[in-house]
Amino acid sequence: MKLQTIRPWRAWYDDGQVGGWTEEYGGLTFVTVRGAGHEVPLHKPKQALTLIKSFLSGKSMPEMELLSDS
Repeated sequence: MKLQTIRPWRAWYDDGQVGGWTEEYGGLTFVTVRGAGHEVPLHKPKQALTLIKSFLSGKSMPEMELLSDS
């Protein structure tokens, strides 16, 4: 497809845990869900909800939130 990579391969997070991996291209986002097969909502419902919410809102998959020392 020769799409331009917008954001390289990275982990996405759900409640501080790796939920899977994602890579963004021009007009396409590839997302995997860690520990799930082809029936993601059956095996990983919480991560499936995060994926669906991100998709419907047009946002990237969540990144790790960095905690400050203050």
